[in-house]
Amino acid sequence: MSSFRRRLTLAGALTAAAALIVVLFVQGRVLREDTRAETRERLRAEARILAEALSVPWSVQGPGYWVDDLVDRAGRSTETRLTVVSMNGAVIGDTSASDEALRAIENHAGRPEIREALSLGEGTNERLSNTTHESQLYVAVQVRHQGRLLGVARASLSLARIEMRARELQRSLGLALLSVLALASGLAWWLSRPLAEPMSRILEGAQAMARGDLGKRIREDRDDEFGQLARVLNQAASGIQEQFAAATRERARFSAVLSAMEDGLLAVDHKGTVLLANDALSRSHNLTGASGTHYLEVFRQAEIGALIDQVLTSGERRTAEIDLSGSGRSFVLVGVPFPASPGAPDGVVITFNDVSERRRVDRIRRDFVANASHELRTPLTSIRGFVEALEDGGLEEQETAKRFLSRIRANADRMASLVDDLLELSRLESGAQPPSLESFDCGAVASDVVASFAGIASRKSIQLNTALSSTPAVAGDSDRLRRILEHLVDNALKYTPDGGRVTVRVSPEGKGAVVAVEDTGPGIGPEHLPRLFERFYRVDTARSRELGGTGLGLSIVKHLAESMGASVSVASVPGQGSRFETHLPPAG
Repeated sequence: MSSFRRRLTLAGALTAAAALIVVLFVQGRVLREDTRAETRERLRAEARILAEALSVPWSVQGPGYWVDDLVDRAGRSTETRLTVVSMNGAVIGDTSASDEALRAIENHAGRPEIREALSLGEGTNERLSNTTHESQLYVAVQVRHQGRLLGVARASLSLARIEMRARELQRSLGLALLSVLALASGLAWWLSRPLAEPMSRILEGAQAMARGDLGKRIREDRDDEFGQLARVLNQAASGIQEQFAAATRERARFSAVLSAMEDGLLAVDHKGTVLLANDALSRSHNLTGASGTHYLEVFRQAEIGALIDQVLTSGERRTAEIDLSGSGRSFVLVGVPFPASPGAPDGVVITFNDVSERRRVDRIRRDFVANASHELRTPLTSIRGFVEALEDGGLEEQETAKRFLSRIRANADRMASLVDDLLELSRLESGAQPPSLESFDCGAVASDVVASFAGIASRKSIQLNTALSSTPAVAGDSDRLRRILEHLVDNALKYTPDGGRVTVRVSPEGKGAVVAVEDTGPGIGPEHLPRLFERFYRVDTARSRELGGTGLGLSIVKHLAESMGASVSVASVPGQGSRFETHLPPAG
């Protein structure tokens, strides 16, 4: 067997083996995930059936020995462990324990799936069971009757059984793929036979031409594709000298066009070897010496390889949008066939159009719509609930009605505040109301703001004071600085505990000034600081809503500052308070 035939057979076998290994790896993971998902759905269904069976008698008779009896009877027909937990976390029914053993089971109120089910209606968890001492997959659902929450029904199954089933499926798949590999190897050896001899002659002739022996000709004694390829190579050798001068001129023109392109361009041959990377691509991705290497050494990105394969297979234009690993940028790729020498397989040329900014804007818009909808939905849901309660008889109890109306008003005020903040943020971003730039004394603005919050600080026993240093006049909009400080001082007073201290400090910074709001509150963790000025971002969501925050205050502060040429920053240490600074440029 010739060297070429051996290589061809080996390449076919290795390609088939690699493909089958990928299939086995990918499909194995899919089988494992599908098995786990199927088990989770089965446990969910069993838990719901158990909850439905318990709801009516439980509401009538209350929890008792009959619950454990019903759970035991239900568990006889399945390998699933079933558990029933009351509202206080006591286990009142379990297929793995009865009587004294059941009463000895520890309280389940702290189990993650129980807590999640009580708060959200359904909960799942994977962990080691303290009762069975096995790793278990848990699914818990609420037991309700006529809207009243009675307890939680839970179904669980050993993860070892789930993994065993997945391994059995993988073993069967592996045996099937081994059979396919053996068949593919045999076919590769058989099909390589009629290709070896003519390919060897063509290769010998092509190598002679590559060395510059243009008088060498390949014997053209076949009418198939190999004969056609031999004729093409012979014609190429005859015309190469005439075309050399023209090719030189075309190369210069082509290089000029590539140098002027703003989009990156990558050309590879049918084997994936990089033929060309233009200056724009080299600059944007810091490429050096890319030509001649495989594209995987330049871009280790599966989507690029998939696009190349699609173009090579179809011979048509293909597009893809990817997030390039390691760069944090997004690109639209356009791939088209890249013509090679006559008779040789085409390559692929890909253009890289950077769409990172567009994607960022789209993501901000989507996040904004989602967050705004969520923030409006919460008070709307509360208002609807209180209105329904009033309609269902709450109006007959005057004290209850007053309390409900008070909550409705509070939620309506919260919605109004959110809408006001959204409108202000929209005006700032659109530039509909440009700032009135002037020279002013930022210390006077700080003193006015502190004076306006003195009453609130006094009611909370918080020390609110100023620390003013002599500063030069600054350029900006005094009204916008006032609004910035009002937001920052209001936040500081909300989050600083009673008896704390809030200080508004004004000091020079170069030729400008910095106005800082310091507090002795709980501080902010370092993981939150980079996103603190984003819209709707909250460090403590529950507490922020409880204090009436909309999640837009700091975003408004940032836009107010940037609109008048200033900037804001934050420094904080958990447990030691926070410091928000507004940096103002000098006047003139």
